[in-house]
Amino acid sequence: MNFKKTTNSIENLDAFIDGADTQKDTLIDKKVSVVTKISKELSNKIKLKYPKMPLTKYIEQALMVKIPHINEDILLTICQQAEWFNTSIADFVRYKMGLMETPEPNELNKNEEKLENKILYVSNDNKKIIKRNAENIGLSLYRYSEIKIKATYELKDIFTFEELMQFKAEAMNYDLELDEYIAMRIKG
Repeated sequence: MNFKKTTNSIENLDAFIDGADTQKDTLIDKKVSVVTKISKELSNKIKLKYPKMPLTKYIEQALMVKIPHINEDILLTICQQAEWFNTSIADFVRYKMGLMETPEPNELNKNEEKLENKILYVSNDNKKIIKRNAENIGLSLYRYSEIKIKATYELKDIFTFEELMQFKAEAMNYDLELDEYIAMRIKG
């Protein structure tokens, strides 16, 4: 190693001080907290289905990504009607789309469901996106997280390819997009 020889002079000290960065580097993508609500049963199912993905990462993705073929505008309607029928979200959607006769009622009562709060740390930009999505459908961030996480888990792969092609053909008869047609059928 070659070291540079220096002197004890203070000639260049002022130039060195002026060129030094005195501000501490701040995180560009600062993390902020988002409080979410999820049932213990659902969190256990998610951990079993996706063992290599941390639960917080799944929750963040569920809140950020759109559910395939389901408009977010009708998520609240789907969840409320599924609760009213005392059935799962997936069974209710399949029933409304004509893929099953009558949905089976759940044996687990909503009051017996153990809900827990999860604190999720996301970037400030992601929090703004999540908050905007919640406000677009008229929900608080807390309630939106509960509905969106549950709906994402149950509705992600609800339709087979053949069913989607059938719905797409029916949507063309009404001159609608597939998402709009599914929303129309669910709303009744």
